[in-house]
Amino acid sequence: MTGASEEPKYDDDRVRDHLANERTYLAWMRTGVSSMGLGVVIAKLKYLLGSAYPQAGGAIHAANIGLLFSVIGIATIVMSVIFFLQTQKEIRTATYRSRKSYVLILAFLMGSLGVIIVWYLVQPTG
Repeated sequence: MTGASEEPKYDDDRVRDHLANERTYLAWMRTGVSSMGLGVVIAKLKYLLGSAYPQAGGAIHAANIGLLFSVIGIATIVMSVIFFLQTQKEIRTATYRSRKSYVLILAFLMGSLGVIIVWYLVQPTG
């Protein structure tokens, strides 16, 4: 009695696929942790730059930019676990479909934050 929804006992014939899934998961984890670390560094720009610290007002402040990087990093870690488990299931059931929306969203968010950082750093110092 074998149904399509039952998971096989052994994944020997799909070992390479599962190992690739694990490598992808670890790459997303590194990206998330790096984003959080970058967020901390950006939030502490005032201490790193000293008198050259930009004096932008309003919501555009290094601490807020750093917080956004950290939140995106945490979201990336959470999503990496979800995608790893989902992909593992799809590999086992031979129903894998690639996902590009998350990659595009993350690229847009990181690019936007990069532009905000550059804009912030070209502000006059005080």
